[in-house]
Amino acid sequence: MAKSQVATEYLIIVVVGLLILIPIIIYLNDVYISYKDESKVSSAKLTVNKLASLANWVYSQGEPARATSLIYIPEGVVSIDFSEKMINFRIKTKSGFVDVSENAPTSIDGSLPIHSGYYNVLISATNDTVKIIVVE
Repeated sequence: MAKSQVATEYLIIVVVGLLILIPIIIYLNDVYISYKDESKVSSAKLTVNKLASLANWVYSQGEPARATSLIYIPEGVVSIDFSEKMINFRIKTKSGFVDVSENAPTSIDGSLPIHSGYYNVLISATNDTVKIIVVE
């Protein structure tokens, strides 16, 4: 009788411990995912602002001005668009898609990879546009 009572009490202690730990683990996982999403969006904002600032600087200098810079493309970027006078990164987060964009003083042409990582980019002024390309 004593052995079965000890086993039952041990089982109850383990179950109560799990009932306490499981909600904490779920909460911490949600906090971690939210932090990752905020980090992705923040990194994208920094990159977009940097690109727009460099495009503005190169455009103000005129042709043949150019600048190279190291940029970071965060994880979760699904598209990068240069349309007219705007740079736009679309990022996938837990709550959906977030667009991070910045206006530029002139039309911007170019392409950037959507894969996460650091890239050297060349920003160069042409007639009425600014070109942004990845250099090796």
